[in-house]
Amino acid sequence: MKWFPSRCGRYRQSICLLAGGALPAKEKAAIDNHLAACADCRKFYNELKALTVPLRNWEENFSCIQPDPTVQRQWARAIQAAGRPEPVRRLTPAMAFLDWWQDVIWSCRRIWTGLAVVWILILAANVSLREQSPAMLKSGPSSEMIMTLKDQQKILAELLTDHSPPRNADRQKIFSPKPRTENTEVVAV
Repeated sequence: MKWFPSRCGRYRQSICLLAGGALPAKEKAAIDNHLAACADCRKFYNELKALTVPLRNWEENFSCIQPDPTVQRQWARAIQAAGRPEPVRRLTPAMAFLDWWQDVIWSCRRIWTGLAVVWILILAANVSLREQSPAMLKSGPSSEMIMTLKDQQKILAELLTDHSPPRNADRQKIFSPKPRTENTEVVAV
């Protein structure tokens, strides 16, 4: 069977109910009208009807078949066991840890394995760097390195010194207008 196109998707459930004989009578007329107009839905309905008709009449087709008495007893025991309540198990820390392990760790075991590998690599890098660092600290910086650092310090000092002419200490005052009340004299009468 192929999927319905989007315009017929709203009829899918009703067509299934009609094929099974469970569609209410008030909706049947609308679905019959749609089936008369739509060839794809009609084909789908006929395929479903071919499947559901034998299932609808299964009692008539298989009425002569009776289960063996031992099978009936097994079914009866299974039904009775399903009806009994299960005993409540007491939660211990070990059981809680096992439940947590199954829910959190085991369900994402590939992710946790990847994280463990990353942590092991970080630990190995950290250990290898610690083994190298004491040797570097004992020997100290070489004389070439000290001379290079002093040269770089001199170059940096030259770049940072200000070679521009001194700035005028008396900056010109920027014109700021006075309020109107100061420009005019107030005449008292």
